[in-house]
Amino acid sequence: MPHDHDDIFEADNATRADRGPVDHPTMLSSCARAATAEEALYRVQYPNSATRTTRIFALDQAAAEAMYAITDDLWDNAHFLTVLGNGKITADTNSYNVPISHPDGTPANLDAELAGADVVVLLATNGSSEAAAEVIARECFDRKIMCAGLALKRGPSSESMDRVVNSMRRFTRVLVVAQDDDYIPAMLTALRA
Repeated sequence: MPHDHDDIFEADNATRADRGPVDHPTMLSSCARAATAEEALYRVQYPNSATRTTRIFALDQAAAEAMYAITDDLWDNAHFLTVLGNGKITADTNSYNVPISHPDGTPANLDAELAGADVVVLLATNGSSEAAAEVIARECFDRKIMCAGLALKRGPSSESMDRVVNSMRRFTRVLVVAQDDDYIPAMLTALRA
């Protein structure tokens, strides 16, 4: 490659003590090469964000009310579900015996809802839902579905928040404590729900 002066060889010469000019230019780094117009031809021209099949479970009534506030928003493939009768659920409850329903009150089946799901989000405001969280999380683990938890703070008491966090900590891969309900749509958007 013809050149008028040795400026392009400065970086290479600086690393060679007592040596004269070299006869080849310094190569572009991989980052600089990726920024060239030639390499841009090979870029994928659409966003890398495939939609996910998401299931959101409200584990108690207050969590369900917070969830119902966003169910009418546009979501790609998210199902919002409420766990009913937490007092009747134990850690040994089979998945087909977990009473859940859609926001309109129609019953749903946990096994059917988890079939094909990519992400499960558990919402809770109190610690009364530990058994339900365990049953759902166990099914997620068996099916290799990512399970995230969102503990919604209610009131000034840190003890009640500790109960919520402790009830979900063992069962979720991601656990977030939210100070207000606005975090629910933000988290679902981040998860591409």
